[in-house]
Amino acid sequence: MKSLPDAIRLRAQIIRHLEEANSECNSTDRQSLLTFVVAGGGFAGVETVAALNDFVREALPFYPNLCEDMLRVMLVHSGSVILPELGESLGRYTQEVLARRGVEVQLNTRVKSMTENRVFLVDGVEIPSRTLVWTAGTEPNPLTVSLPCANERGRIRVNEFLRVPDWPDVWAVGDCAFVPDIRNPGKSHPPTAQHAMRQGKVVARNIAAVLLGRRPEPFSFRTIGLLASIGRRTGVARIFGFNFSGFFAWWMWRTVYLSKLPGLDKKIRVAFDWTLDLLFPKDVCAVYDFDHRRDFDNQNHTRNALGNNGGYGVTAHAPGAGVNWSHALVRSASPGG
Repeated sequence: MKSLPDAIRLRAQIIRHLEEANSECNSTDRQSLLTFVVAGGGFAGVETVAALNDFVREALPFYPNLCEDMLRVMLVHSGSVILPELGESLGRYTQEVLARRGVEVQLNTRVKSMTENRVFLVDGVEIPSRTLVWTAGTEPNPLTVSLPCANERGRIRVNEFLRVPDWPDVWAVGDCAFVPDIRNPGKSHPPTAQHAMRQGKVVARNIAAVLLGRRPEPFSFRTIGLLASIGRRTGVARIFGFNFSGFFAWWMWRTVYLSKLPGLDKKIRVAFDWTLDLLFPKDVCAVYDFDHRRDFDNQNHTRNALGNNGGYGVTAHAPGAGVNWSHALVRSASPGG
């Protein structure tokens, strides 16, 4: 779970499994179809499992042969508390909220392997599931390891000026850079957007300073705050060392994300879309890209599907439709909608 296409494919797979389970007579197969496992209890994992849990439970009324007792949503985390970045108290609060909403939280364990319909944990637990969402961290681009630069756990090591040692004309920032924290010797700044955006500004000023013969400035930044949504208009946040939870934290989370969107028109579109989301239930409809369907590999088919209105072709799968499929044209949605 890293990009918007990942989320779209996951949504489509969830609806496809609900469709199959609704007409499945074998209880074992139905159980694996209706069990969803998320690996990783960080921000991405918690927000994913919360949204997934809300989505599948709100979709159940469209499937008359399914009930909530058949659903199983699990979060697997290697630590003793989820959301460790926010501290133990908010982590415990989040676990309690998710548990009340039907999410099983498995702590102090990890995913060992998986097959088509099984997920295996390191402690020997076997989970019948056909959906495993991986949010347990990512690695830097493997290209960084092949570069003739000093690296730390796959990230290019830089000094406090964001300059690569022994390569004075090379600078590195962001996820692929190991940026030392001058406030905490031996530690590095986390690879988050808050830090990367500010690193970009500092490295731009430093490059200009070097070209003008001036001394560059060291990078130093302390995290302003961390926020996460845990579903049903509930959130957790740690801002300037203070903890917040509930609706207010969720409202701050959405406000911060809205402020980061580029352009006033984009902000208004997304704010309007979020407002409609408060008034109406979620749209349970899967959208499939033609690029992944063999019967639309032909360019003529694609051209006919696109038409002249600037949209793109999709296959829409309405809930409860069984084998009935319909073709539709949609325009790209605003991010965050």
